Amino acid sequence: MLTMSISFARGTRIKVLPLLVSALALGVVMGGCKKHDPVVPTQPIVAPQKVAAIAWYDGGVDGAFAQARTQGKPVFLYWGAVWCPPCNQLKSTVFPRPDFIEKSKLFVAVHLDGDDAGAQKWGESFHVSGYPTVVILRPDRTELARIAGGMDLTQYAQVLDLALGDVRPVQAVRAALDAGGANLSPDDCRRLAYNAWELDDPSTENWSRTAQSLQRAASRCPASARVERARLLVVAAYAAARAQSAALKAGKPPSPGLASLVRGVDELLADRELALASADILQDFDKDFFSAAIEVEPGRKTELLQHWVLVMDAMASDGRYAEADQISAIASKLKAMQSLDAAHGIPVPLVDAANARIDATLARTRDEHARPAVVNASLDLLDVLGEDDRAYAVLDQEVKTSKTPYYYMLDLATLEEKRGHKDAAVTLLGRAYRESQGTATRFQWGTVYVRGLVRMRPQDEAGIRDATLAVLAELDGPDRIYRRSRVGLEKLDGSLREWDKNSAHAGVITVLRKRMDEVCGKIPTGDPARQPCESFLAKA
Repeated sequence: MLTMSISFARGTRIKVLPLLVSALALGVVMGGCKKHDPVVPTQPIVAPQKVAAIAWYDGGVDGAFAQARTQGKPVFLYWGAVWCPPCNQLKSTVFPRPDFIEKSKLFVAVHLDGDDAGAQKWGESFHVSGYPTVVILRPDRTELARIAGGMDLTQYAQVLDLALGDVRPVQAVRAALDAGGANLSPDDCRRLAYNAWELDDPSTENWSRTAQSLQRAASRCPASARVERARLLVVAAYAAARAQSAALKAGKPPSPGLASLVRGVDELLADRELALASADILQDFDKDFFSAAIEVEPGRKTELLQHWVLVMDAMASDGRYAEADQISAIASKLKAMQSLDAAHGIPVPLVDAANARIDATLARTRDEHARPAVVNASLDLLDVLGEDDRAYAVLDQEVKTSKTPYYYMLDLATLEEKRGHKDAAVTLLGRAYRESQGTATRFQWGTVYVRGLVRMRPQDEAGIRDATLAVLAELDGPDRIYRRSRVGLEKLDGSLREWDKNSAHAGVITVLRKRMDEVCGKIPTGDPARQPCESFLAKA
């Protein structure tokens, strides 16, 4: 997961559904409903053992590119954050792999933490926002490819292979396709199929273009590139569903292009091994895709669900995928059931099996890098199950044992707010902000705190004023209003404007705008950060 905090939905009502269990050949014995108490680990979190590691360049990003030019190597840029669970998963599953370490020697590897001085400005330069993002670049800073998390672990070193030598940037391959270029080579197909498209521009327009490009790419790959063609088809379907999300939610039918992709995915799922090779993408499909599938092929809803369950079950037991991704596959299976058979819900035996998997995984996963991703995946699964109390207990335990407890406090606050405990929720948000570390992180957590105050204590003018002034102070320094911080500032602006509707809190807004003027005044004229800074709470 790439989100900062899980947004827990309303609990799902669980019903027993014997016919569905039988039809899907799940091999589970029906059982009664029972209360699940979470396993609370008694052993401490343990630091990972020292093993061979990637030789990270420690001379900064500019220095890394200078060294790359000298050595004639590409740059392997890893953008992450200390608190980020998917980042820690890379550290525990991919970066320690001997094959990956060996391959990394052919690159200049540089680690850019989102809280490093100037890191958000670098994020703007490389068009990265989400943690983690791995970008492969030439010494002249031309991007060659992006690498996503969640893949079959054996694939990562091979993906690095594709970025070596005299290769075209992925975007150049895409541009040639869009211009009506010729058929693709096997290597180009593979690079497109394993590129992290979800880390690209998230606009509806770009999702639509990506869907068209990758569907075209799938048709121009050699027939022998079956896995690559399958992955391209799946990413195209994912992108098309994302592009049409608003229209689908409004009840509009899927476009002919999305309908065609839905049929392609439906056909692909019948080939278990081929579908499993794309399972890391399939598991991220949501209600948008399933609603389109129901619209396009209502008579195949049962078959689609059968195939989806079998593929996700296979992923959930496949050692080529990290354990957190295996748990996410279980969540994907249950989400598909909720979408494709909403009238019945999740069978009790599957609820029991999911809870048992969570218990066992949390009990044995003690490594400080492996655990955060497993916890996040477990929380997502508990959300699907509607197990808010269990989620709360897991989060409470992580706050007590994690090296970044402030990360989990946001989720605890979400649950407290859902329960109607606004004071407890605000207290947790404030504590999370105070205990967070790193300039960009503190601003990000601070904006969540202020927006929570506005939402839950709108009459507390003094509290909102003081908290916002403290948060704006996090921006008072060089190169801070970029990428994630810029987006956070825009969200904060929107929240405060809504709060001040009809100038109900004009005095506070004036104070905040004056403080922001002080921040803006220190930013050089012509610096891109001036515009978002000067726009904050500015009059129309």
